[in-house]
Amino acid sequence: GAADDEIVRADATRFEELTAAMDGCGGVVLCTSAVPKIRPLSILKLLVKKSILRSKDPGRPLFRFVSGGTPEEIDWIGAKLQVDAAKAAGVKHFVFVSSMGGTQPENFLNSIGRQRDGSGGDILLWKRKAERYLIESGLRYTIVHPGGLVDEPATEGALVVDVDDKLLERKSRQVPRADVARVCCAALREPAARNKSFDLASSAKGEGEPTVEAGTVFEQLGERSCDYSTVLPDPPSIFAK
Repeated sequence: GAADDEIVRADATRFEELTAAMDGCGGVVLCTSAVPKIRPLSILKLLVKKSILRSKDPGRPLFRFVSGGTPEEIDWIGAKLQVDAAKAAGVKHFVFVSSMGGTQPENFLNSIGRQRDGSGGDILLWKRKAERYLIESGLRYTIVHPGGLVDEPATEGALVVDVDDKLLERKSRQVPRADVARVCCAALREPAARNKSFDLASSAKGEGEPTVEAGTVFEQLGERSCDYSTVLPDPPSIFAK
């Protein structure tokens, strides 16, 4: 792990702190994301519907984002500030860890934290807006859309890449966090990763030859890259209230 003197804390919503933290860095890997918290009462309601009322469709638990931690604030404004800070600090290559599903406004993840007025959610759409901002920034970039993140060892499965959410059609869409980290590090080294946006998943253990060298995913990707020609409208803003 990193030594204490190699770690710098910075607020992802404060440009000056970010610029200072990135000073002297040749590459940046953005891993920030809004994190929802479950509403305990919604779990109780689900248990009542399922255990007592024997409902076949008890629904889903409800989530919320803490104040200052909504997708609009973290995944759009915070990501935008990190791109701006990277440019100001002279960073050469910016790797953006995002998520699959950015082409799907109806994706369930977008409903998490959404208020009655429509604001507060749409995490994938705000991430997508930040990705486009990075692409248009002039920085050299690599955008990675991992599937469902799991805490399993790296190099046990065959890594699979594609574009434009095609991997969501697969039965297995998960990928170990450790493999995502390996691919991000490889992206900073491999010329074939420059100015590419792609989706990443892992085959189930035992299916295919495990990907030992993470950089080989860019050979698999070839000239493909995600299409951003369709511009989706911005979701309702929490600041419009």
